[in-house]
Amino acid sequence: MSKIESSWLCIHGHFSQPPRGNPLTGEIGQETDAAPYYNWNQRIAETAYRPNAEIGNFNHISYSFGQPLLNWLAQNMPAVYDSVSQSDQHAEGVDPMPGHALATAYDHVILPLARNRDKQTQIQWGIAAFKQVYGRQPLGFWLPELAVDTETLVALAEAGIQYTVLAEKQVQGHVPGNAGPYLVRLPQGRSIAVFVRHDTLSAEISFNIHNLGGAGYWSHSTLSPLRKHTSGLVLLATSGETFGHHFVGEEQFLHWLVNHEAQHAGFEVTTLDQYFIQHSPKKTIQVEERTSWGVATGLNEWTTGQNDARHDTTWKGALRRALDNTASEIDHAYATAVQGFQLDPWALRNQYISVMLGMEEGEAWITQHLPDTEHRSKKQLLNLLHAQQLAQHMYTSYTFTDNQLHGRQPYYAITCAALAANLVRQAGYADVGERLAQDLAVMTSKDTPVTGATILREVLAALD
Repeated sequence: MSKIESSWLCIHGHFSQPPRGNPLTGEIGQETDAAPYYNWNQRIAETAYRPNAEIGNFNHISYSFGQPLLNWLAQNMPAVYDSVSQSDQHAEGVDPMPGHALATAYDHVILPLARNRDKQTQIQWGIAAFKQVYGRQPLGFWLPELAVDTETLVALAEAGIQYTVLAEKQVQGHVPGNAGPYLVRLPQGRSIAVFVRHDTLSAEISFNIHNLGGAGYWSHSTLSPLRKHTSGLVLLATSGETFGHHFVGEEQFLHWLVNHEAQHAGFEVTTLDQYFIQHSPKKTIQVEERTSWGVATGLNEWTTGQNDARHDTTWKGALRRALDNTASEIDHAYATAVQGFQLDPWALRNQYISVMLGMEEGEAWITQHLPDTEHRSKKQLLNLLHAQQLAQHMYTSYTFTDNQLHGRQPYYAITCAALAANLVRQAGYADVGERLAQDLAVMTSKDTPVTGATILREVLAALD
């Protein structure tokens, strides 16, 4: 085939909202700055998720959804949730089974910053949640913020994931403008496929869609010329909230692009799953370690923060250290308890997802693993597993994307830490909360008199 005969276009939207409110119930509550809507989830749902569902856009794109958002949609907008799950449209009897959706990390964690066992838990939990929603094994996996390192890719491959997505600036050796798929060789003879998004066009859609003149004009002026000197797949990947929330009404741009204008420009619209099944990776590329799709080099946004003329976010380093120390003590208590029952603590934690998803009741589930153990010990272990769940929630990427020390996301993470510490104490182990309070005392910023210790006191007062 000539280049002019072999051009495909895929749009991938990653849809996600930060978890907020009560970590035990998932209730967000009222957020006055979201007016006239009750909270930001409702506001964004009405401007983006519902319009895209009603216009049928999920039937034509690849997409991934953060689990907290899916949970909220299932409870508050079941029709939109059903549209998302049903738009996956996988073909029965086909192996492997392609669809429109990709899995993602359960708690939207920046995986290169997680310990290996936590990477594996986030991936296993994400796959289990995906299977519950879409009824199939995922082929692809969306890395939160496209943050990547080799250890993460190995964990994906070990979990049976066949491909992921990266930005052009995160790889070496790809064909510019061609999404692949490419092959990344991993240690011990493993490998994984990678699709590479078109960074320039993805950025145009992400940040300038209102000024592109509509889908027809943009397709004629940009996609048509592109087709003359490229072949294979062009991948545009962006935040799904671009289409209707960040830019009001632009779900229409997406609708006209995937239903009409891309074809007029000579592109066949496809999904990542479908293209992957039809086109095996042939060219090998290398991955830039510990990178993301963000503007900044490296992963400092989620680790140390920075101090510039606009913001002092160096408090992020103190917060991460406090969460790491808390997680280590929670892990120690949990591992000590589980090893007393001759079980692998981390394998058991991975399997706990069936309780988290409501597929099994906690007491019955733990009895399957410890049939001859007394009720008190089972209850203790369930408390420690719940503490593990809360500890994972602490590390959502949004905890560190929020640039306000006193913002909702740091508050949510500290609430998770306090609740987890309380569960560990109830299980009869050392008071994790004492160390947490000490660590949060040094979480400060020149931008606010609020400190991490201030937030912790507010959290504890609210929990009493």
